[in-house]
Amino acid sequence: MTDHSGTIFVLYHKGLRTGGPEALHQLVDMLRELGRDAYLVPHPHTVHNDRVEQYNIYNAPEAPAIIDAPGNVVVYPETYVYEMSGVKLARRMCWWLSIDNSLTFMAERMWHRSDAGPFEKAKEAAVPFARMWKNKVAPAFLRNDRDVVHLVQSSYAWAFVATRFDVVPSLISDYTPNSEFQAHPETSRNRNLVTYNPAKGGHIIEAVKKLCPPSIEWQPIVGMTRAEVVGTLQGCGVYLDLGHHPGKDRMPREAALSGALSIVARRGSGAFYADVPVPWEHKITPGKDEVSTAAAMLPQLIGNFDAEVAKQDGYRAAILNEKSRFRSEVEDVFVKGQLGKDAYDYM
Repeated sequence: MTDHSGTIFVLYHKGLRTGGPEALHQLVDMLRELGRDAYLVPHPHTVHNDRVEQYNIYNAPEAPAIIDAPGNVVVYPETYVYEMSGVKLARRMCWWLSIDNSLTFMAERMWHRSDAGPFEKAKEAAVPFARMWKNKVAPAFLRNDRDVVHLVQSSYAWAFVATRFDVVPSLISDYTPNSEFQAHPETSRNRNLVTYNPAKGGHIIEAVKKLCPPSIEWQPIVGMTRAEVVGTLQGCGVYLDLGHHPGKDRMPREAALSGALSIVARRGSGAFYADVPVPWEHKITPGKDEVSTAAAMLPQLIGNFDAEVAKQDGYRAAILNEKSRFRSEVEDVFVKGQLGKDAYDYM
């Protein structure tokens, strides 16, 4: 990986505004800052979509197509991992930006479940790669193709990839653009206001609401502009995320930077301190007592708000250092050719 003459192509879903595509923009931007010739390449199914205006802050130009040639590198997000076989000459990398949202994870879950209901079966029928997994084609491809370099965005992904595919992945995380999410002393904060993303464990949070005292107010973050999201996080007391945390999710970090208290479930990356370094008492254990535990915790945390927020000072410091760390991670893999590092190599 020390030959700098080749071009790096990063396949992405054009026009999609989520954490994964933004991380791919960040990768190309950082590669170019480090002197590498790098480009985003829209997936053919998305080539006619408009680019996300919010990502214009990144130096991430597009190339019309991947050039499959020796010396070049092609980076695939995990959503497109099964398309790697089309590249024969360039070096192939898979960047696992999420786990639970990947076809591999969903197919594995269906493979091990004997009680799959109509919803799961319909989902499987719509995802041909799930059927490939059941026929044991997918694991053979990922385990036996030793030329693929696996990159991971989180320690959760590191553990999943290492155990499933018998490889040592390399950590390349992402970073939180933090200039707009800084807490402002003059901003009025409603400590009793709990915000949440309904897509992240919203059905569990609805149950929590029913057990909480009426003094706690609730604000779903949905249908908002970027400025409205910023203002909401800067004005709330708690951001609650009881979702499955398929990777290092962005909004808990944005909330913490905004001065709110981030409370997460111990699912996925939320279970790993290296991914979400908040105190143990700021994480909720999944299970039969999850709803009652969350409902009991919230009034206590809000009642001791200043002290609890101070416990997340280390979390905020780590978030503010993310870009510097990201640069080191990208440089290690793409410039120095040092593979196999995990989160603890950067602490």
